[in-house]
Amino acid sequence: MNGLLIGTGEGITSRSVYFTRGYGEAAAITDGGRWTILSTADGSWQLPLVLVPAPYGDGFEARSPYGYAGIHIDPAIGTGEAQRLWRESIEVLRGLDVVTVFLRFSPLDVGSALRARDLEGLTVRHVSDTVLVSTADADSVWNALRGRARTAIRKARAAGMTAELRPATADDLSSGSAFRRLYEGTMARVGAADRYYFADDYYRALLDGLGEDLLVCTVRDAAHGPVAASLVMVDGDGLHYHLSGSTPEGARAGANNLLIWQILSDASARGLRHVHLGGGVSNADSLFRFKESFGGAIVPFHIGSAVIDPVEYDRLVSRRAAERAVPVSALVDSGYFPGFRATEAAG
Repeated sequence: MNGLLIGTGEGITSRSVYFTRGYGEAAAITDGGRWTILSTADGSWQLPLVLVPAPYGDGFEARSPYGYAGIHIDPAIGTGEAQRLWRESIEVLRGLDVVTVFLRFSPLDVGSALRARDLEGLTVRHVSDTVLVSTADADSVWNALRGRARTAIRKARAAGMTAELRPATADDLSSGSAFRRLYEGTMARVGAADRYYFADDYYRALLDGLGEDLLVCTVRDAAHGPVAASLVMVDGDGLHYHLSGSTPEGARAGANNLLIWQILSDASARGLRHVHLGGGVSNADSLFRFKESFGGAIVPFHIGSAVIDPVEYDRLVSRRAAERAVPVSALVDSGYFPGFRATEAAG
């Protein structure tokens, strides 16, 4: 039987980039918390978490690092062993004064999300979908594109746009860089929440943690000015599309389509199997439809939630309800987890 190791994950092969210490510690900077991982010695069970101080008390919320991680449960782990490891995880989290757990499962590891449904006290829901594009060969990738995507790529090329994917440098991520200007300008135009803005120390930690596995893709116009850019993460035999932005003029001229095409074709040239584009806020929004136009498979995204300390959880929900002058039932019935953050989400 495997016991749990707690801490850095040293010596364990990470399930994906989202499970690594380098990525997790960068994500923890944004959340104002600290990263840890609960794992077996052989890596067959991996649970990376960021511990964030809960409001009004000394406890913590435990969250998956931003992105797609959740729990990895190797198929070789039996049902009884999975339940035991989950119970042991809960005991560890109680010892760390954790009140709640919120998990974002990997769409590339759907089996773990489905198995996690059987873990006692953990609620797992399919909430949306993401897009995974196979990059077996460039011709197949091109032929799988929707007509509107191919048209936009041709339009961008006809306008003299070029694209390049290469390892990111400190200059690429510094304040005022082309990528930062494009990304932050896009977030401002769409009215993104504060959590979608990242400080200098996040980018430094991400580069320090991922090294050459952090790439930047840049599209330039005919005058060689940057009009679209994205950060991309290498993950074993694939790539993850991470953060992206463009100018309004570049977007209208097809720069974002050319950017993703460059990422897909480069992945194919590198012998990688796929590119995970992620999803949108919902399957009905324009971002999801844009990503879907690149011809990928639709893969499900699950979230999980559990209350580790029910007494403290009820206290926090009651405190927030009193602060906002609403009944406790209004927070509970909102469907938002944890309930003591519900009115923040609504606001």
